[in-house]
Amino acid sequence: MEINILHGLMKCPLFSGLKENEIIELMHAVRYRVVRYHKGDIFTLAGAPCLHADIVIDGEMTASLIGPSGRAVRMTMHHSGNMLAPAFLFAKDNLYPVTVEATTDTQVFRLPEQDMKQLLQADPRLMMNFIHILSNIIAYLTKKVGMLSMSVKEKVVIYLKELQQQQQSNDITLPLSRQAIASMFAIQKFSLQRCLNELQEEGAIKIDGKHIQIISL
Repeated sequence: MEINILHGLMKCPLFSGLKENEIIELMHAVRYRVVRYHKGDIFTLAGAPCLHADIVIDGEMTASLIGPSGRAVRMTMHHSGNMLAPAFLFAKDNLYPVTVEATTDTQVFRLPEQDMKQLLQADPRLMMNFIHILSNIIAYLTKKVGMLSMSVKEKVVIYLKELQQQQQSNDITLPLSRQAIASMFAIQKFSLQRCLNELQEEGAIKIDGKHIQIISL
């Protein structure tokens, strides 16, 4: 196994707690391949079946939902170590709900469904890690559903507080462009900017480009 593939797998929560030699040994018993995508390539279209366990080992992908108007709403970003749609692999209705596109040159580690089952049965740690991944997805989606009834301002405040916690600082850097953040909230860019300006006028934050100082949220 190539070292870059191994390092990509080491970042995946599925292999949490396993050593490099243990991962290599497990992979000897299953069929896998590495699929390469160029920037702009479509990984899958919404409605296509999920037939493999796919893990991003290098690069970045974006999952987007196409609304009735034809406008794409960015749902999430997938980085090295992320599993792609693990909750759909063994589902009865296993169709991708989103379109996934490579936003950089990307490498994906791919296991057939049957080999993924074999892998999970081979080591109890993998099975528990997979359960944790699915549980985190459920918790995340539950939170997202709860945000649907919130105002734009409430969503933005929660997002800024999450960044504050992640970056462990009151001086945060927006990891995405304003357009990307607006798409994530399914709102227009000007609505997001207006909300940020209102928070600044209220003295809650101070804006300097992509850098925001949180004063009182």
